[in-house]
Amino acid sequence: MADKKDDVVLSIRGMSKSFGRNRVLDHINLDVKRGTVMGLMGENGAGKSTMMKCLFGTYQKDEGNIFLNGKEVSFSGPKDALENGIAMVHQELNQCLERNVIDNLFLGRYPVNSMGVIDEGRMKKEAAELFRKLGMTVNLDQPMGRMSVSQRQMCEIAKAISYNSKVIVLDEPTSSLTVQEVDKLFEMMRMLKEQGIALIYISHKMDEILRSAMRYRFFGTAIWL
Repeated sequence: MADKKDDVVLSIRGMSKSFGRNRVLDHINLDVKRGTVMGLMGENGAGKSTMMKCLFGTYQKDEGNIFLNGKEVSFSGPKDALENGIAMVHQELNQCLERNVIDNLFLGRYPVNSMGVIDEGRMKKEAAELFRKLGMTVNLDQPMGRMSVSQRQMCEIAKAISYNSKVIVLDEPTSSLTVQEVDKLFEMMRMLKEQGIALIYISHKMDEILRSAMRYRFFGTAIWL
């Protein structure tokens, strides 16, 4: 059966970006479908991160159009993209390590009660429910700095999901993980895929992509830059 056009949640058409005389992106086209994992591969410096920074508004693209659910968009920055359903888990996690899991989850968007006071009870309840749905056991009161890199990464993915993200970009997510932690990450990705979330998996590790493709069978498309 042919794939329906409606299955495409994110589409990039003719994206180009140059820095001086160095043309990093040359009319790139990309379609990402709901409930799929797309591998975005290439050597360091190939333009993978540049493409995502153009998507998120960190860089201004020279040419091209971006469509989310068929509607053209142009984000002013990562916060704008996140609030519209596109999230990114960076290779180097940007978290407040001295603050606990709940604080990091709601940072910048604390819910308040009718008195205008931060509703800590609601925060704890919503955080617990979120991690329960993800099948994760997390000490919500633990400072992020006491957690392993993989646990902190999972918390960042949970934060992305809490924004009802339609697309989550994982930028070199396994660079600091052990083999066992990589397996746990891939299981999480499988769960997100089954929930209809689209994932863009950025990596320069061809062997890892091939292993996961054979074992988990969830890379629908892979693009080499």
